[in-house]
Amino acid sequence: MAWALAAFAALAYLLGGEALGAWAPLLKAMPVSVLAALVFHAVPRMERRLTAFGLLIAALADAIIEFSFVGGLGAFLLAHLFYIAAFTRVEPRGRVLRLLPVATWAAVALPVLVSHAGPLRIPVLVYGLVIFTMIWRAAAAVSITGWNPGTMGLAGAILFGCSDTLLGYTRFVEPVQGSRFLVLGTYWLGQALIARSFLLAR
Repeated sequence: MAWALAAFAALAYLLGGEALGAWAPLLKAMPVSVLAALVFHAVPRMERRLTAFGLLIAALADAIIEFSFVGGLGAFLLAHLFYIAAFTRVEPRGRVLRLLPVATWAAVALPVLVSHAGPLRIPVLVYGLVIFTMIWRAAAAVSITGWNPGTMGLAGAILFGCSDTLLGYTRFVEPVQGSRFLVLGTYWLGQALIARSFLLAR
């Protein structure tokens, strides 16, 4: 029921557009708020609590960014720090080799975004480094092959990264047709997979 509510709120926001008026920030924050509640109500474990706080802060960021891009960026950065802590608790080892593909992605994307971000280049750079660190820690937490909570969490982190990369490109470089649906679709699916991965983890 809760998953259906989250999906309904996401779809309503995507289809409602400007017609939602003042309700838009609240509806936008609802899908991830529901995910946060699901993880909070799971059997208590530190990594789940960290993830739940990250989801809750991300839900607040969904609303804040409607009024202030920098404010939303700061809130999302804080959410990623909680995700990093959660993934690192699952796997504290560095697993540096798993950083290489993430670092390659960052080396391609960040110079393009930062060079076009103008006065926001420092916040964009810092945020980018943090989210790519989150993706690396998700990759480090994958312990076995196949579709399992670890790979689910990594898939969610990658989708989150894709969403933010596309958002940054659309905002700072050039508009991309249909980007609103792509950005939000990959973002919500990524958050759902991260939440689900910690709910299923033993």
